[in-house]
Formats: sequence, C-alpha cells, structure tokens
Amino acid sequence: MDSRHFLFLQGLPGPSMRLIARRLEQGRYRVSRINCNGGDLADWGWTGMSYRGNCAAFGSWVSAICQKRGVTDIVLFGAERPLHRAAIAAARELMLDVHVLDEGYLRPNSVAIEFWRKGLPWQSPRSLAECTARGRDSLPEVGISNQFSHRLREAMTYGLWTVLLTPLFPRFRSHRPFSPLIEALLWVRRTIWRRAEQRSSRAALAALGEAPFFLFPLQLDGDAQLQHRSSFPGMAAAATHIMTSFARAAPGHLSLVIKRHPFDPDSLGWRRLIEAAAARLGIGARLHFVEFADLDQLLDRCLGVITVNSTVGGLALHRGKPVHVLGEALYAMPGLASQGDPDHFWSAPAPIEPGAFAQFSRALNSECLVNAGFHSRDGLTRLAVLAADRLVKPPSSSHP
Repeated sequence: MDSRHFLFLQGLPGPSMRLIARRLEQGRYRVSRINCNGGDLADWGWTGMSYRGNCAAFGSWVSAICQKRGVTDIVLFGAERPLHRAAIAAARELMLDVHVLDEGYLRPNSVAIEFWRKGLPWQSPRSLAECTARGRDSLPEVGISNQFSHRLREAMTYGLWTVLLTPLFPRFRSHRPFSPLIEALLWVRRTIWRRAEQRSSRAALAALGEAPFFLFPLQLDGDAQLQHRSSFPGMAAAATHIMTSFARAAPGHLSLVIKRHPFDPDSLGWRRLIEAAAARLGIGARLHFVEFADLDQLLDRCLGVITVNSTVGGLALHRGKPVHVLGEALYAMPGLASQGDPDHFWSAPAPIEPGAFAQFSRALNSECLVNAGFHSRDGLTRLAVLAADRLVKPPSSSHP
C-alpha cells in the first residue's frame, strides 16, 4: 500500500468522486471520505465517515481526522464552499496538498483540477507571456458529451437524499441559495412554462432578425465565480450595469441578446426583470431576452460577448470573438479579453491577438484541465482515469 492517503470531501452530485477514488484504490493508494449530508452518503455509500456537526467546528474536526489517519492529500469540488474553506485552512496549517475540482474552465471537453501545494492556491497565468512559458503541447482533444438530463437526474437524486436523510445530518447547511425542496419546485415551474418560454425565445430571435448584436450570458447567482470573483452582489446587479452601459453608449443600430443560464431555476423571473429594465432604459426594441437558444449559433453570429466571468467567454475567444470581462476571469488578460469600463466595448471591441487563445489553452491544459466530463458515461469513464493520474502526479504549479 502506498503512503499517500487521499481524503475526499464533497463533490458534484453523482458518482464522480467515488469513481476517482476507486481508481486510486486500484493503484494501491489509501482513500477516505467525509459525508456531510444525505446526498453525499447516497453518492459515496456507507464506507465514508459522517460529519454531523456545524460548519464552525468542521475545520478542527477535519484536522484531527487528517492527523489521526495520516492524510497527505485532500480532494474536493469547489474551493469556496464554507465547509471546504475550513478544510483548506486546516490543510494549509498541516501543510497538506489540496486538489480542487471544478467544472471545466474551457467548455465543453474538460474538467478543472487545480493543485494547491501545501494548501496554497494555484496561481493562474496573468499574461500571454506567462501562458507561453507555462504551456506544453498536449494530446489532441477528445469530444466529451454533456447531457442535461444526466446532470438534472443526478442533482435531483442528490437533493432528494439530502432531504430524506436530514435527521442524520441536522446541522448541515448548504452553500446553495435554495433548499433542495424549493429548488425542485422551481424546476417543476420551469417545466410547466417550458413551451411558453420556447415560443417567447423564438419570437425574440425573429424580432432580432439579421441585426448585429452583442451577447450577454447570464450566470447563476450561486456561482462561486460571481460571488467571490466579482464586485456584483448578484446577477441582477450585473445585468443592470451592462444594460445601462448599453443604453448609454452602444450605437443605435446594435442589439443586445441576453441568454438565461440553462441550469438557472429562474427564481427571479428573468424575462420580467430584463424586459422591465429595458423599457425603463428605452432599449426595449434593441434588447432580446431568450431562455432557449442554440449557444453555438449565437456565438457564431454575435459581434462579441460581454460577461462577468462566464465560461462562455472562453467559447467566444475560441471563435475569435472579442470578449469584455467585468469580473476576475482566467482569460481576463491583455491581448485576450478587455476589462474596465464597458462603454467603449460596444463601438470599439478590442481584437484578440493572433494565437492568444491557443497560448492560453495550452497553459490551462498543462496545469489544471483534464479532457473528461461529469455529465455522461464516457466523460466519467475518462475522468476516473485522468483525474486519478493527475492527483497522483500533479503538474508543476506557480505559487506565491
């Protein structure tokens, strides 16, 4: 048995963490798991340890477990969850390595695995020159299917078990903005309204016609990128800021298309909010809100993308489209995406330097991405193998 001992914390709903751990065990590495709610228990099974305390005591509890069991590495999904922040602080104090999984920063064929050596955050490249220095050639990318039904089914199963097993974990508090029950009811409402939203989206695109437009993709209010890497308190504030800039500074022949996030349960009623704001700003005829639309087609047609820090920005850059960033995004660097006052973007979007996105992609693929996925059988099969290899042999990383 190898001396490395990997402690798994919460993951994305579904079997991804369990499959990675199984692969590590096949390589004769030790593995442990902490379950913090019923969904964790259902995803992993009864072999894990159960934490039934509150968030305030989690860090010290994890620290004691790590010392008692000889843990060398902690594996988790999402560094900003309150429980995970506490665990990372404990890892830093004990000088343990942390591996932070997340949705792929370059969609749709990747999963992010940041290596936090001794608990210190991985530092992304800040310039194209740094991207060039840190990038290495990699194997050709394999296409990964990502099925919405797969993701929704696993999220609903996770939420159901979280609710059913609440008596076992009475002090658990989720990082998500809604309880599983409220979120389920919101999704039922979305399902009921689906056909009406599809008709409204088709009407909005018909009204747009062939007019030139910029694209603004909405993000989830619970998105850690929005919460911790932007100055906006929520997506509604960001949307107001962008629409106000568009009304003030965009040439009159341009339109703005706003697209709802596909996984947003729409608790705010985005169409009502957006259309009311557009009417107040006097841009109702130039603003087109869509719940359903082919993102690839919108990206191919648009003049550019304005975003807080959505991964849609990466998809746009891959197509050579100008991108303006209002938050802290990995791709927010000179020569790749513009920042600052968005008023100038509407009339003079900054072009991308030739080869800039390829430099950026090589750096991320070298240091924090694996060619796999969470939301399909083939994606998970690749993830188990590639993630286990990356955990055992992490790439060299830049730290302060």
